[in-house]
Amino acid sequence: MDTNQAKRETQSAVDQARHSAEADRARGKTKQVAGKVREKVGDAIDDREMAAEGTRQRAEGRAEEVKGNVKAKIDDAADTVKGAAEAIREKWQDVRKH
Repeated sequence: MDTNQAKRETQSAVDQARHSAEADRARGKTKQVAGKVREKVGDAIDDREMAAEGTRQRAEGRAEEVKGNVKAKIDDAADTVKGAAEAIREKWQDVRKH
């Protein structure tokens, strides 16, 4: 595998991870909204079980959103490390030329 192919495959993996982070955040927000609705309806009709299910669903949604945020932070850190590694490689090549 040549360097360009490795770069393309790495970028593809990073793009997929970003999409995954965004999807987790979106699913989390959706679950939170659905849980809030379920909770409010349960409260309105005095159905404690339904309200509790809504609270649980909101908590699950928040956890999924946090998971997406963590994935995004990891992706950002990976980009930073990749950029630093590239800069070091370029400096090393300059040093070797002289």
